[in-house]
Parts: sequence; structure tokens; C-alpha cells
Amino acid sequence: MKSFMNTMYALNIVWQSFWNLLFPVGLGILIGWLLTEKCGMGDYVFVIFILLGVLVGLVSMIRFLLSALAGLERLEKEQQSKNNFRE
Repeated sequence: MKSFMNTMYALNIVWQSFWNLLFPVGLGILIGWLLTEKCGMGDYVFVIFILLGVLVGLVSMIRFLLSALAGLERLEKEQQSKNNFRE
């Protein structure tokens, strides 16, 4: 059962990392498209917002992965201390 829970935890981290990367890119594309098509700005605005979305998405994903790793290490230390206390 512990193996299954570890697998589900890993899948959850991968899934959240995917969404942390995807949403800023999607918002950058949407905002760039709206400014280009509806407001009549140049095509360079579209490219800038796509690149900005990719950059923000990467930063967000990396920050999430680092915080998830820190939480996992803390959880492992707590489990080890509980196991040592039982022995």
C-alpha cells in the first residue's frame, strides 16, 4: 500500500508541475492574441506575451518542485523519527 501511495504522490507532483507550466503559457497566448487581434497592436506583442508566459511558467514550475521536494524531505524525516521512536 505504501508503494501505491508513493506512486500517487509522484503522479500528483508531475500533474501539478504540468499545470504550473501550462497555465501561464496559455494566459500569455490568450492575452497576446487579444491585444493583437482586438486592440490592433503589432505581432511583436504576441511574441512577447508568449515568451513571458513560458518564462513565468518555468519559474512557477521550478518553485513548486523545490517546495514539493522540501515537503517530501520533511515528511521522510518525520517518518524516520517516528520509526526510531518505536524501536
